[in-house]
Amino acid sequence: MEELDAWYASFEDEATPALTEAQKQMGKQRLFNQLDQLTAEPPKQHRLPLLRYASAAAVLLIITGTFLFWPSSKREKEEIQLATTVDVAPGGDKAVLTLADGRKIILEDSPDGQVAAEGNMTIIKLNSGMLAYQNTAKNANAASQLNTINTPVGGQFQVILSDGTKVWLNAASSITFPNQFNGKVREVSTTGETYFEVATLKNGSKEKVPFRVSTGEQKIEVLGTQFNINAYGDQKQYQTTLVEGSIRLSQNKITKLLQPGQQASIQLEKDIINISETDVEKAIAWKNGLFKFDNTDIMSLMKQLERWYPIEVVYEGKIPDERFFGKIERNYTLSEVLKVLQLGQVHFKIDDKTNTNGKRKLIVMP
Repeated sequence: MEELDAWYASFEDEATPALTEAQKQMGKQRLFNQLDQLTAEPPKQHRLPLLRYASAAAVLLIITGTFLFWPSSKREKEEIQLATTVDVAPGGDKAVLTLADGRKIILEDSPDGQVAAEGNMTIIKLNSGMLAYQNTAKNANAASQLNTINTPVGGQFQVILSDGTKVWLNAASSITFPNQFNGKVREVSTTGETYFEVATLKNGSKEKVPFRVSTGEQKIEVLGTQFNINAYGDQKQYQTTLVEGSIRLSQNKITKLLQPGQQASIQLEKDIINISETDVEKAIAWKNGLFKFDNTDIMSLMKQLERWYPIEVVYEGKIPDERFFGKIERNYTLSEVLKVLQLGQVHFKIDDKTNTNGKRKLIVMP
């Protein structure tokens, strides 16, 4: 509100009196009334025809983006046009499960119900689409076996481990875990970005069984908590964000404790862990079906899009220095997202052809 008032004040002169609080509230109410009319579904119609729906979504996205995406530099009004005749669909629930014997199961192609049986465990795909491990045997002490779930670029997936822990995997990520937990500690390893809701588990002595996550040299230990790990191999640092509970994070000989709302940033190859307060909503936006940007530069923003859409980003000319604030739903097509970003004086072109990896080239232009 302070930024909006300052912006409005920059246009004031003696002939333009300042808005009163009542006038501001009236204007705000008119705005939301218009948005309600734009987004209201027609009576007795649950779904718009495809072409009308796509057009309405694009228009609403631009209108919404005008308020959510305010570029850091001033801009003039301009017609928003995207230099492309093709579009790219968003990602979805896609993953491959690799069992201990090497068998690979493409999960998005598997029907609901039992996917596989391994030792004591039955692996089930629930109606919600997530995977669940259930112990159906009486011998609870049978040897555990390692499984791995990998998501591709443009993929995400959810799994409930045998102890009840829930795991969300973002695009281009993986988790390796035992199909059942035995012993004094629960251990898994991950790459990419994962979100955990760790279930509390007690052993025969009624003691809590620790849960440990390793991502390369970074190790995290918890007893029962919710946290997000961003540890993509193409980044210069790993980030761990604590949502609830507490965790102990270590990198080689350095150990830090995190409190809810804090984020640990590990600078790789430097053995430095920085702890800071953070925007938790931004850190886990992907899990909630959103991109969220807060003073985000164009290269970091494009890296997120590159993981969610089958594209290869290249820059033509000077890399734009605009920064972006706001949210966009991850179920929008690429062209719909780009139309919003072009409000920030950044322009794009999608190549009509795909490369050898099946990706389209997205050209970023100043």
